[in-house]
Amino acid sequence: MNLREEIIKNLDSLSEDALEGVLEYIRFIKEPEEVEPDAEELKAIAEGEEAYAKGDYVNWRDVKTDAI
Repeated sequence: MNLREEIIKNLDSLSEDALEGVLEYIRFIKEPEEVEPDAEELKAIAEGEEAYAKGDYVNWRDVKTDAI
């Protein structure tokens, strides 16, 4: 069974509310909503970029390994 067939098969077992959620998600991934960051988010982005430029960051592999 391919992925498409498996998805379609599983749709039959979902409630109407769950199907509404699936449809909403499908619409979202087909046409993602454009979101503009607000002033606070822009400030956080700038601070993150500044920290990264200074080398103040942790590699994902290190974080992932520490969490295990």
